[in-house]
Amino acid sequence: MAHRSVAEQAEIAEDQPIVVQKGGTQEDVSKRLQVDFIGNSPVMREIYSMIHLVADSSTPVLITGESGTGKDVVARLIHMKSPRSDLPFIAINCAAVPKDVFENELFGHEHGAFTGAISKKSGYLEMADRGTLFLDELAEMETETQAKLLRVIETKAFRRLGGKSEMSADVRMLAATNKDVARALKAGELRRDLYYRFSVIEIYLPPLRERKEDVPLLVDHFLKHFCHKHKKTLKRFSAEAMKWFLNYDWPGNIRELRNLVERAVILSSTDLLSQDYLPASAAQIHQDSSSISIPIGTSLDAAEKTIILQTLSASDNNKSKAAFLLGLSRKALYNKLKRYGIKD
Repeated sequence: MAHRSVAEQAEIAEDQPIVVQKGGTQEDVSKRLQVDFIGNSPVMREIYSMIHLVADSSTPVLITGESGTGKDVVARLIHMKSPRSDLPFIAINCAAVPKDVFENELFGHEHGAFTGAISKKSGYLEMADRGTLFLDELAEMETETQAKLLRVIETKAFRRLGGKSEMSADVRMLAATNKDVARALKAGELRRDLYYRFSVIEIYLPPLRERKEDVPLLVDHFLKHFCHKHKKTLKRFSAEAMKWFLNYDWPGNIRELRNLVERAVILSSTDLLSQDYLPASAAQIHQDSSSISIPIGTSLDAAEKTIILQTLSASDNNKSKAAFLLGLSRKALYNKLKRYGIKD
């Protein structure tokens, strides 16, 4: 599986997996961003196409999805493919910065703005000048600060704390949240006006359990990455272990899979990684192959796709057996495999 640059990925063929690593127009930017965008499912190809379409504009983008689905990766890739790629990319986790100092970090301050402000300080907006500012966990930001951020987006200007003159803000705004947006709006955690400004373009990242055909590709990528990182010979998971990977629902999404693969590589003493290298806490959640669990709220298409994938796994990819278990003809099953982009 060849690894292509971002530019080479632009014309990728439909039957080839998307694997984007490191990018940018300058080497230092490339080393700093370290982007891994991997997938071969129809939904991931659609997201990759969306990234291409929105990268050239300066319109704000809202990236939504569960924790661990790769929202920060999408933000970095948008920046890497944009005309601002050789300029700063500044990422802020709104949940990690104490609320009482967040505005100081965002806007900066003038000398004497408050007790202890012994010198002028540039904020994230200045640091990201002409580049991209990524606001992760946007709904964790105080609503009063959200109102000020909205003004910056609309006027492209701001003041440092304690400042009297306005400063220009030529910054591309990207934001992300793992919260249910409708609930966050209803609870008043996210201002509607700010949401409407960001949601002009919204990119939703599905959980890993809804695109399990990408799991083998992700496992292969992380195995190579961590074997190289930890100076180990190249390893592979046993067929039984890979079956477990495909049956597991991945509540922690790609982040959980990544950490699990790294753990297995570090603890392994052989080149073939069996199910014994999977953590007991996760193995206990392993579902019986005779039953399928589908979370409440799953779309009908996603539920049908999960049922087909797990039935194929339980029947060792025997199409005739899977079709019989599903109550379908072989032709009907193949039509559904084609519809959902499930490869043989």
